[in-house]
Amino acid sequence: MILLTMIALFNKDLSHLAVIMKTLLLLLVLFFSFCASNAQITITQTDFANASDTVRMTEAVWNPLLDFGATGANYAWDFSELQWQNQYIDTFLNPIFTGLYNLTFSNIPFNPYRSNIAKKADNTLTTLPLLSNIFTNGYNFYYKTQSLLTQKGIGMRVSGFPTAVPMTHPDTIYHFPMDYGNEDSSWSDYTVRIPQLGTFSHKQHRTSKIDGWGTLTTPYGTFDVLRHVTEIRGSDSLYIDTLNFGFKIDNDIQREYKWITNGKMAPLLQINTQAGILNQFQNFEFVTKILYRDSVRFVVSGLADANRDEIQFHVFPNPATDNLMVFCSSNAVQQSLLIADMSGRVVFKKENAEMNEKIDASGWERGIYFVTLRSGNRQSVRKLAVQ
Repeated sequence: MILLTMIALFNKDLSHLAVIMKTLLLLLVLFFSFCASNAQITITQTDFANASDTVRMTEAVWNPLLDFGATGANYAWDFSELQWQNQYIDTFLNPIFTGLYNLTFSNIPFNPYRSNIAKKADNTLTTLPLLSNIFTNGYNFYYKTQSLLTQKGIGMRVSGFPTAVPMTHPDTIYHFPMDYGNEDSSWSDYTVRIPQLGTFSHKQHRTSKIDGWGTLTTPYGTFDVLRHVTEIRGSDSLYIDTLNFGFKIDNDIQREYKWITNGKMAPLLQINTQAGILNQFQNFEFVTKILYRDSVRFVVSGLADANRDEIQFHVFPNPATDNLMVFCSSNAVQQSLLIADMSGRVVFKKENAEMNEKIDASGWERGIYFVTLRSGNRQSVRKLAVQ
């Protein structure tokens, strides 16, 4: 009898122990699941595009209330309310398909400008409007390895002639692997000869940091991400042979905020900003472009055509003081020009504006303005700072 009682008590203890073990196992599973869902990801070179890849990108409407500065560890960024305005397909090419440029940027060992990715670019040399019609039809050339993504140079037509512009020092875009807290920097520069004019040079310093991780929500979905922030400080120099004269311009600070995830070949979201370097506009940022990875969107045909046929124009200088110039492209006819402040008050309006319109801004209040150029059913807008 005593033996039977002891066996029963022992079996009861085993039953309790089994319950405890099952409970502990469940708690461990839940704990590790929670940790996995809140873990930092690591980005490697395999998460970015290779030659022959394509990526669909959407350009979003600028929103003055957009909070792109907030960041941190295990942060949740919600950009689900972004409003799209047009789309394009970003195509990554093998340099061999870029014609004469491949002679300089061919993917062969011992080539100091060796590249394995090329991508079309509008005007990668300068934002100076005086040169915007000289540098056309461009490509950027990159070399991607397990440890780096660097830009090795530029290929574009200079005054109509195909010209390869290798970088004296390559521009390091990313270091791999990318983890929260990583920081890096690089100097890059290049020089190009302009026939019958002179020499143009560009120099810049890029600093980058992974300053946040967590989840990002856009109209495309919700993903685990790292946030990569880059600041670029550079200058442009132009020397004119016939005048034996040259000048240097320090560019406004450019910043790129990128949210990157695994396997999507390009940043899920990129917000570009420009910050002034003079007077009260020093370090004041305003958004110049918002792009996000997306699926196919549909628009009314007429609107899509208008977006693809955007009027190209530049405002210089920006920021402006007493005077500014609006340089319009030759494909805009019977164009009207309108400039308004952030409240919508119109400070300048002119029908049949000239190709290079000079405007007196000496009486304007300091602040941000919007320059709108219209031609037929097309229009384009640029932001302008007046100091």
